[in-house]
Amino acid sequence: MFILFNFIAAQAYYYATLIESNVTFKQYSLRPKEVKQLRVNVSTIQLEEELIFELIEHGSQLEIKIYDKAQKHFQLPTYEPFDYKNTDQNNSNCRIEINEINFNLKVIRNDEVIFQISNLIFSEHYIEFTHTPPSKHIIGLGERNQRGIRFREGYYTLMARDEPKLLEDGKRPGKHAYSSQPVLLQREQSGNFSLWYYKTASPMDVEYFENNMKLITIGGIVNIRLFMAETARQVIKDYHQYLGGWIIPPFWSTGFHQSRWKYLTSKNLIEVINQYHKFEIPIDVIWTDLDYMFDRQIFSVDFGNFTKSDYKQIFSTGTKYVPLIDVGVGTKYPEKDKGFQLGIQYDIFCYSPNTGKRFQGSVWPGTSYFPDWFHPNISVYWKEMINHLYDQVKFSGLWLDMNEPANFCNGECDLKSVSNDVENKSYVNPKFHLPYSNGDSLFENKTLPPNLLHYGGIFHKDSHNIYGIMSSYNTYLGQKDLGFKQTFTLSRSTFPGSGRYTQHWFGDNEATWDMLYLSLGQVIQFQIFGIPMTGADVCGFMEDTNDKLCARWIQLGSIYPFFRNHNNDLSIPQEFYALGDEVLKCAQNNVQLRYSLLKWMYMLYYREEKSGAIYNSLFFLFNDDQNTLLDEVMDTQVMIGYELMATPILNEGFIRHAYFPHGNWYDLLTGQKLEGGTNHSMYVAYNGYVPIYLRSGYLVIRQINSKVQNSQQLNLRYKLIAALNEENESNGNFLDTKGWDLDSDTELAKLIDINLKIENNVVKIQMLTQDGYPPIHDIIIDEVHIYGKQPSEIQCSSCTTSNGNYLHNTQDLEE
Repeated sequence: MFILFNFIAAQAYYYATLIESNVTFKQYSLRPKEVKQLRVNVSTIQLEEELIFELIEHGSQLEIKIYDKAQKHFQLPTYEPFDYKNTDQNNSNCRIEINEINFNLKVIRNDEVIFQISNLIFSEHYIEFTHTPPSKHIIGLGERNQRGIRFREGYYTLMARDEPKLLEDGKRPGKHAYSSQPVLLQREQSGNFSLWYYKTASPMDVEYFENNMKLITIGGIVNIRLFMAETARQVIKDYHQYLGGWIIPPFWSTGFHQSRWKYLTSKNLIEVINQYHKFEIPIDVIWTDLDYMFDRQIFSVDFGNFTKSDYKQIFSTGTKYVPLIDVGVGTKYPEKDKGFQLGIQYDIFCYSPNTGKRFQGSVWPGTSYFPDWFHPNISVYWKEMINHLYDQVKFSGLWLDMNEPANFCNGECDLKSVSNDVENKSYVNPKFHLPYSNGDSLFENKTLPPNLLHYGGIFHKDSHNIYGIMSSYNTYLGQKDLGFKQTFTLSRSTFPGSGRYTQHWFGDNEATWDMLYLSLGQVIQFQIFGIPMTGADVCGFMEDTNDKLCARWIQLGSIYPFFRNHNNDLSIPQEFYALGDEVLKCAQNNVQLRYSLLKWMYMLYYREEKSGAIYNSLFFLFNDDQNTLLDEVMDTQVMIGYELMATPILNEGFIRHAYFPHGNWYDLLTGQKLEGGTNHSMYVAYNGYVPIYLRSGYLVIRQINSKVQNSQQLNLRYKLIAALNEENESNGNFLDTKGWDLDSDTELAKLIDINLKIENNVVKIQMLTQDGYPPIHDIIIDEVHIYGKQPSEIQCSSCTTSNGNYLHNTQDLEE
C-alpha cells in the first residue's frame, strides 16, 4: 500500500495535514477551508473545527475513520456485542490516494477505484460523503422489502422502524424496515469482490444516482471497515469473522414452525399439533403471539387460558414451544407486575427528555416504559425476567418483537397523563433542530425521540439502530443463564453482529406474490449480513392468503433456513391443512422432503464454522460465469451449500426457466440429467415438489424415513445420493454426533468428509472426520444412488455390508 497526493478533487470543504505515518497507520488533521457554514435544506450547519482522519491497515482489510478531535460524537462501543475481531493476515494489494489540499480519499485495486470518500461534510447533526461503487453489481444496505436483490439507483433509508409490508420503490419517502444493515457487497470490474461496513448506529439515507452514492447520517462519525478478497464467499466470510461469527441454531429449530396471532387458548395449540400429526405433516415448534400473556403484559402467562396441564401435554408430544416477548414494559399493574417492579428497583428504564420522569410510550401492554440497554443493571434485570418467564412455562426459545423499538406514539405520549414519578433532571434535554429528516419523516414517528438521553449521555438519535442488537444480546445472555447449550432467539430488529446471538424473520409481510418473490432475495442478503438462519412468514402475515399463493410459498419456505407459518388475527386460518387438498398435498410433499434433508442441511452450519454463507447466490460459487449475475438468476435461484440448487416458482403459473451453470446437474428426486451452461424449462404443479438439483461432483445424505411427527423421530437410516464428476468422483459432508435430540449432543458434533469414487466399475466410499478418523457413531446407509453411472459393486471403507445394505461403523471392509 502506498500514498499519492494532490489529484484533482470535486467539491471539497476540508484540507488535510499529516500528523503521523508508518507502514500500517496514517493519521491526518482535517480542517475546514474557507467555507465553515453550509445550508442544508432550510438550516445552517456549522462544520466541525477540526477532525481526525485515520487509516489503519489490517492485512486485506482497511479501517477508515473520521471523527471530531474533541470526541464528543458518539462512536460504537468496543464492548460486546461490538467487540469486533482483527483476524486477517492477508495482503490487500491495494493503494491509497489522498488529496491533502482538497480532501478526498480513494482506495485502488487492480487500477480501479473500489472505495472513495469525497464531498465530506461533518457537523454535529449532519454528516455526508459520496462514494462511487466500482460497478452496478452491488448488494446490501438493508433491510428493505425490495423486489430483486441488486441495489439499484434511488432514495433509500436505513432506520429500524415498525413499518409493516412496505414495498421498496427507491422513491421518497424512505421505506423504513425493521433492521439497519449498513453493509455493501461490491463486484469489481476485475471480478474481485470487496465489502464495506459503515459502523454507524445513526439513521442513514442513501441517494444513489448516476453511479454516485451519497450517504447521509444525523450523528455519530464516519467509520468504514473495508474488506477485500478474490471471491464473494471469501469476503463475506472475512466480514463475518470480523463481527465474531454467527450462532449455530439448535437442530430442532431447523424443522417446521407453526404460529398464529389468534391462538387464544392452550387447547388451540394442542388441536393444531394434533391436526398436523393427523395429516402427516411434521411439526417441531408451536408458537404463541400476544395471546398467551396476561393482558398483554410481557413476562406474564394467562394461566386461565393457557394451563400448565396443557403445556405439559404439548411437551409430551415432543413439540417445542416459543413464546413472544416485547421490550415495552407495561405500567398498568405496578403492584403485581414483576417486570415493572424490578425495572423500577434497578432503575433501568429510559427517562423523558421533556420531564426527567420515566419516558412513557405505548405498546401492546398499554402505557409502557422502555429498557435502557446502556444501563449497567440491564443484563441482571433482563436475565431475572427471562428466568421469571421460564419458571412459569418451560419455553425452548424466545421470539423478540417490537425491538426497533416500536412505539404507538410519535415520541412521548400525552405528557398530561404523566404519573407522579421520580424526576431525574440530568436526563432533561431540549429538542434538537435537526437539519435533515432521514426518509423524509420525523425521527420520533413510531419510536423514541432523537433527544432522549440513554445512560452515559448517549442520545437516541446516535444509537437508535443498535437498540435491537442490544436487546437480542441480553436475551441470548438470559437463555445462557438458564443453562441452554444452544440458544434460539428470533429477533425482528438486527444490526451487524446480531447473528452472534439471534436468528431473524423479515417481519410483518403481506400475502402477496410480490412478498413471496422478494423473500428469497432477503434470505441471500442476510447471508451477506451475517444472519444465515432467516425466513419470511410463509403464506403471508397480513391479509388473506389463497391456495395457489400458499402452495408456492410452502415450496419456497421448505428451503428457507427458517421455516415458519404465521399470520395475524384478522386473516383467515392458514395452517397447511386448512386451505384445501392441493395445499395439503403440497405441504405433505415439501415438509417431508425438508425433513429428509434436515440433518444434511443442519450440517451446513458446522461446515462453515460459524462464519460465511450457507445459502449462496449462484455468483458466490460460479464467479466467472456472467450469467449468474443476471437479475432473474440472482432473484429466483439459490444454492443450498455447494451441492444443491433450488429453482422455485415465485409467480403464478406452472412453468419457469432457470439457468444451470457449467457441469452436469441431476434432479435430486428422479436423477434426470440436465446439462449445464444453458437454460432449462421446468413444470411444477402447485401440489408438487420444489425443484432441487444435485451438482456433479457432489453428494448428499437423505433420511430414509421422513413421515415423522417431528425431528426427534428421524432415525439413523439414510440414503446416499451422489452425482459424479468427470473423474468419476463426488464429495460431501455429514455430521458425527452422539444424538440429534439434545442440544448438548449436537453442540459437540464433528464434521465428516465423505468421498465416493468409482475405480474399475467398483464404487468406493470413505467416511472420515476431519482429524482423519472414522466417525464414532453409527450411520446406516441403506441405499446408495449414483447419478451418471451404474457400477457393478459398492465397497465402503469403514463399513460392514449385509444384503446390499451398508452399516457405517469402525470396522474396515475387506476387499
